[in-house]
Amino acid sequence: MTTDAGPLDLSPRDATPRRRPTWVPLVVLGAVALAIAAMVWFLVTNTQNFLEADVAVAERSDAGDKRLQLLGSPTRTSEEIIADSTMLDGNEYTPFTVIFDGVKVDVVSEGTPPELFDKAIPVVLEGHWVNGDLPIPGYSFPDGANDGWWFSTDRILVKHDNDYRDDRLVDAERRGQLARDE
Repeated sequence: MTTDAGPLDLSPRDATPRRRPTWVPLVVLGAVALAIAAMVWFLVTNTQNFLEADVAVAERSDAGDKRLQLLGSPTRTSEEIIADSTMLDGNEYTPFTVIFDGVKVDVVSEGTPPELFDKAIPVVLEGHWVNGDLPIPGYSFPDGANDGWWFSTDRILVKHDNDYRDDRLVDAERRGQLARDE
Protein backbone atom coordinates (compact mmCIF):
# COMPACT_ATOMS: atom_id res chain seq x y z
CA MET A 1 0.00 0.00 0.00
CA THR A 2 1.31 3.46 -0.84
CA THR A 3 0.41 6.97 0.12
CA ASP A 4 1.51 10.34 -1.19
CA ALA A 5 4.33 10.26 1.33
CA GLY A 6 5.53 6.87 0.22
CA PRO A 7 4.90 3.24 1.16
CA LEU A 8 3.01 2.62 4.41
CA ASP A 9 4.74 0.25 6.82
CA LEU A 10 2.22 -2.35 8.01
CA SER A 11 4.68 -4.69 9.67
CA PRO A 12 3.91 -5.75 13.27
CA ARG A 13 5.49 -3.65 15.99
CA ASP A 14 7.44 -4.85 18.99
CA ALA A 15 4.95 -6.52 21.40
CA THR A 16 6.77 -5.60 24.65
CA PRO A 17 4.60 -3.22 26.67
CA ARG A 18 5.97 0.11 27.79
CA ARG A 19 6.82 0.17 31.48
CA ARG A 20 5.73 2.98 33.73
CA PRO A 21 8.36 4.35 36.02
CA THR A 22 8.22 2.59 39.42
CA TRP A 23 8.30 5.89 41.31
CA VAL A 24 4.88 7.14 40.02
CA PRO A 25 2.74 4.92 42.31
CA LEU A 26 4.97 5.84 45.26
CA VAL A 27 4.49 9.55 44.60
CA VAL A 28 0.71 9.11 44.34
CA LEU A 29 0.63 7.06 47.56
CA GLY A 30 2.77 9.65 49.34
CA ALA A 31 0.50 12.50 48.20
CA VAL A 32 -2.61 10.67 49.43
CA ALA A 33 -0.96 9.92 52.80
CA LEU A 34 0.12 13.56 53.16
CA ALA A 35 -3.42 14.80 52.35
CA ILE A 36 -4.95 12.45 54.94
CA ALA A 37 -2.41 13.50 57.59
CA ALA A 38 -3.06 17.20 56.88
CA MET A 39 -6.83 16.70 57.14
CA VAL A 40 -6.55 14.82 60.45
CA TRP A 41 -4.20 17.49 61.85
CA PHE A 42 -6.58 20.27 60.76
CA LEU A 43 -9.59 18.57 62.35
CA VAL A 44 -7.79 17.82 65.61
CA THR A 45 -6.33 21.30 66.06
CA ASN A 46 -9.45 23.22 65.00
CA THR A 47 -12.13 21.31 66.85
CA GLN A 48 -13.48 23.24 69.79
CA ASN A 49 -15.86 21.60 72.22
CA PHE A 50 -17.45 23.42 75.09
CA LEU A 51 -16.76 22.53 78.69
CA GLU A 52 -19.36 22.73 81.41
CA ALA A 53 -18.37 25.35 84.01
CA ASP A 54 -17.54 22.75 86.67
CA VAL A 55 -15.18 20.89 84.32
CA ALA A 56 -13.64 24.13 83.03
CA VAL A 57 -12.90 25.25 86.61
CA ALA A 58 -11.28 21.90 87.42
CA GLU A 59 -9.05 22.18 84.32
CA ARG A 60 -8.41 25.95 84.26
CA SER A 61 -4.85 25.90 85.60
CA ASP A 62 -3.88 23.52 82.77
CA ALA A 63 -5.68 25.59 80.11
CA GLY A 64 -3.39 28.61 80.37
CA ASP A 65 -4.61 31.31 78.00
CA LYS A 66 -5.91 28.76 75.48
CA ARG A 67 -9.23 29.75 73.90
CA LEU A 68 -12.18 27.55 74.84
CA GLN A 69 -15.96 27.45 75.10
CA LEU A 70 -17.63 27.35 78.51
CA LEU A 71 -21.24 26.35 79.28
CA GLY A 72 -23.15 27.82 82.19
CA SER A 73 -26.23 29.82 83.15
CA PRO A 74 -26.23 33.43 84.39
CA THR A 75 -27.08 33.81 88.08
CA ARG A 76 -28.74 37.23 87.70
CA THR A 77 -31.25 38.81 85.32
CA SER A 78 -30.10 40.57 82.19
CA GLU A 79 -31.27 43.91 83.62
CA GLU A 80 -29.10 43.45 86.73
CA ILE A 81 -26.14 42.37 84.61
CA ILE A 82 -26.43 45.21 82.09
CA ALA A 83 -26.71 47.70 84.98
CA ASP A 84 -23.16 46.67 86.01
CA SER A 85 -21.74 47.33 82.50
CA THR A 86 -18.86 49.80 82.57
CA MET A 87 -17.15 51.85 79.85
CA LEU A 88 -13.36 52.11 80.25
CA ASP A 89 -11.04 53.60 77.63
CA GLY A 90 -13.74 53.27 74.97
CA ASN A 91 -14.41 49.58 75.73
CA GLU A 92 -17.58 48.24 77.34
CA TYR A 93 -17.14 45.53 79.98
CA THR A 94 -20.07 43.52 81.32
CA PRO A 95 -19.33 41.42 84.43
CA PHE A 96 -21.57 38.53 85.47
CA THR A 97 -21.44 35.06 87.00
CA VAL A 98 -22.52 31.75 85.45
CA ILE A 99 -23.18 28.49 87.25
CA PHE A 100 -23.19 24.83 86.30
CA ASP A 101 -23.62 21.92 88.73
CA GLY A 102 -23.23 24.34 91.63
CA VAL A 103 -19.85 25.66 90.42
CA LYS A 104 -19.72 29.41 89.77
CA VAL A 105 -17.53 31.16 87.21
CA ASP A 106 -17.00 34.92 87.18
CA VAL A 107 -17.10 36.30 83.64
CA VAL A 108 -16.21 39.62 82.03
CA SER A 109 -17.70 40.13 78.58
CA GLU A 110 -16.43 42.66 76.09
CA GLY A 111 -19.67 44.34 75.06
CA THR A 112 -23.34 43.92 75.89
CA PRO A 113 -24.83 40.41 76.11
CA PRO A 114 -27.14 39.42 73.21
CA GLU A 115 -30.93 39.17 73.25
CA LEU A 116 -32.38 36.13 75.05
CA PHE A 117 -29.51 36.38 77.56
CA ASP A 118 -31.14 36.08 80.97
CA LYS A 119 -30.99 34.41 84.35
CA ALA A 120 -31.01 30.58 84.31
CA ILE A 121 -30.87 30.33 80.50
CA PRO A 122 -27.84 28.26 79.41
CA VAL A 123 -25.18 30.13 77.42
CA VAL A 124 -21.94 29.13 75.73
CA LEU A 125 -19.11 31.63 76.23
CA GLU A 126 -16.04 31.76 73.98
CA GLY A 127 -12.89 33.13 75.54
CA HIS A 128 -10.03 32.31 77.90
CA TRP A 129 -9.16 32.16 81.60
CA VAL A 130 -7.48 35.05 83.39
CA ASN A 131 -5.96 34.80 86.86
CA GLY A 132 -5.52 38.36 88.03
CA ASP A 133 -7.01 41.80 88.21
CA LEU A 134 -10.33 42.60 86.57
CA PRO A 135 -10.52 45.29 83.90
CA ILE A 136 -13.04 47.05 86.19
CA PRO A 137 -11.03 48.29 89.20
CA GLY A 138 -12.48 47.34 92.59
CA TYR A 139 -15.38 45.32 91.16
CA SER A 140 -16.66 42.35 93.18
CA PHE A 141 -19.11 39.86 91.65
CA PRO A 142 -22.39 39.78 93.62
CA ASP A 143 -22.89 36.15 94.68
CA GLY A 144 -19.94 35.17 92.47
CA ALA A 145 -16.90 32.96 92.97
CA ASN A 146 -14.55 35.94 93.60
CA ASP A 147 -11.57 33.55 93.68
CA GLY A 148 -9.12 35.61 91.59
CA TRP A 149 -9.95 33.69 88.38
CA TRP A 150 -12.33 35.05 85.76
CA PHE A 151 -13.33 34.12 82.25
CA SER A 152 -12.75 36.76 79.58
CA THR A 153 -15.28 36.35 76.76
CA ASP A 154 -15.83 38.18 73.51
CA ARG A 155 -18.63 35.96 72.22
CA ILE A 156 -21.81 34.79 73.94
CA LEU A 157 -24.04 32.18 72.29
CA VAL A 158 -27.54 31.88 73.68
CA LYS A 159 -29.59 30.33 70.93
CA HIS A 160 -28.94 26.71 70.00
CA ASP A 161 -29.39 25.54 66.42
CA ASN A 162 -31.67 22.64 65.46
CA ASP A 163 -28.69 20.25 65.41
CA TYR A 164 -28.33 20.60 69.16
CA ARG A 165 -29.32 17.37 70.86
CA ASP A 166 -32.44 17.75 73.01
CA ASP A 167 -31.06 15.49 75.76
CA ARG A 168 -27.99 17.76 76.17
CA LEU A 169 -30.14 20.91 76.24
CA VAL A 170 -32.46 19.42 78.87
CA ASP A 171 -29.43 18.32 80.91
CA ALA A 172 -27.85 21.79 80.62
CA GLU A 173 -31.07 23.46 81.72
CA ARG A 174 -31.48 21.06 84.65
CA ARG A 175 -27.89 21.27 85.85
CA GLY A 176 -27.15 24.86 84.94
CA GLN A 177 -29.91 26.88 86.41
CA LEU A 178 -30.80 28.38 89.71
CA ALA A 179 -34.36 28.50 90.83
CA ARG A 180 -35.93 31.44 88.97
CA ASP A 181 -36.98 33.06 92.22
CA GLU A 182 -33.44 33.17 93.74
